[in-house]
Amino acid sequence: MFKRNKLQIALAVSIAAFLLFGSVLVKPDLPDHPPYLSTSADLDGTKAVFTLLKERGAPVKAWKQPWRSLPSGGRHKLLVIQPYTLAAKEWEDVRTWVSGGNELVLFHDAPQNLDSFPVTRTGRAGSNAVSITDLTGQLGNGLRGMVASVYRLKEAPGMKPLLKDERGIIAGRAAVGKGSITLLLVPEWMRNDRILEHSHFELIRPYLQISPDTGALWFDEYHHGLYEKPGLLAVYPGWLLAVLLQLILGALLWLWMKGVRFGPAYTPRAWTVRRGDETLLAAAGWYERRGLAREALAHQARYIRGLMRERWGVRLDATVTQALAAAKPHLSKEELDRLAAVMRSWQAAEEAASYSPKQFAKDSRMADDVIRRLERE
Repeated sequence: MFKRNKLQIALAVSIAAFLLFGSVLVKPDLPDHPPYLSTSADLDGTKAVFTLLKERGAPVKAWKQPWRSLPSGGRHKLLVIQPYTLAAKEWEDVRTWVSGGNELVLFHDAPQNLDSFPVTRTGRAGSNAVSITDLTGQLGNGLRGMVASVYRLKEAPGMKPLLKDERGIIAGRAAVGKGSITLLLVPEWMRNDRILEHSHFELIRPYLQISPDTGALWFDEYHHGLYEKPGLLAVYPGWLLAVLLQLILGALLWLWMKGVRFGPAYTPRAWTVRRGDETLLAAAGWYERRGLAREALAHQARYIRGLMRERWGVRLDATVTQALAAAKPHLSKEELDRLAAVMRSWQAAEEAASYSPKQFAKDSRMADDVIRRLERE
């Protein structure tokens, strides 16, 4: 008994050790998401802001297509946080989109060659929280934040300063057509691990607000490596698709008007059984020329008796009375009378001195009905 318990204890310890070492040595790695991704819960992700805005009813969505495909119409807001690259053509596309009454909010700690936003280098990156001044007058005093960027915005015509620290302007806005572009040099304030530090959320909150009855707040993910391919028809202009649709409908109507018929095409039976028909006609002609009507009737009689044997077990040499008695349970009165008439015609043909082809044709037509009935049995 003790020996059995000892084995059970040893087995339990082995299993526990196996699970412990397996969980330590073979622990799966968490997926490494790109930084500033709105779906990333990592420290450098921005899912906290995205989820908070969504829970408060803001129309937030992720944008995963090139900027040339941004939704038309005004009152949309595009939020771009530390993009990998911004090509000159993309900057032209987004400026055209903004001029239609939309807003671009760009968080970037080292912007380069942006119109209306000249920058200057001020020294080393900051590592401590400093006092932040709100130049718009919307926020109170005593706000603090940590600014890691070594750049500051220079005052320029057309740019309105929004936030500044002890080393210069860290946020500004410029009007473009009917819309505006806002640049903030503090993308780290949007990160999951920094959003609640100091006064970061209070400082960026005014630039994330959008009314639910207007457009949408788009989080740009295209410049974080996430790309959503548009549909096949999205690469063609609308007018071309409309013309193609009309041409297809016109072609279908033309085919409907010109078509002789619609449905499956059947091969004429004479094309597939021509050889069989010719053989039967040749055999029938040979019997007719030879005057072998009685022999032809005998062939037909043997065929009917063979069917009766297969269906009902009637012997081939059974008398007429026996055959009719065996067929009575399976046939109606009319069918039974027809079978009796056929079998009597066989007897009459055997007893007659002569049997004409005309009489054979009459008896054969009568026997055809019996054959079709037996073949359906």
